Amino acid sequence: MVVEYLAGQLGIEDVSCVKQYTERKPTAYEHAWEIRDAYAYHEYDDAQWGRKFRTFLHGRAWTHAEGPVALFNQAVGWLRRHRVLLPGVSVLARKVSEVRTVAEKRLHATVARAAHRADAALPGDLVATW
Repeated sequence: MVVEYLAGQLGIEDVSCVKQYTERKPTAYEHAWEIRDAYAYHEYDDAQWGRKFRTFLHGRAWTHAEGPVALFNQAVGWLRRHRVLLPGVSVLARKVSEVRTVAEKRLHATVARAAHRADAALPGDLVATW
């Protein structure tokens, strides 16, 4: 019903061609490339935009106490605002997880150094309380 309606809107007489869409592997990529070119989007794998995105994501993870879903949503928002084609969900989820892990390690190291500067015995005392 929806397909027939859209076919009528687009002037497509034979709606059975829709079934062939997924049979040809490059079709989805070609459409992404057409969207990229028509709307001046950047590739996710572009070195310059990738660096900018990683800088944003690391900064966000370091300065905000957000969970993975909130950070994922912030990442999607940044990519959309900067006209970067979104990668697959699993690719972006993996990147968010990696960045959160780096931020957590950085936080633990920073706290440990500060605790050691305040009192050299403090880190050991804190570990002993576990």
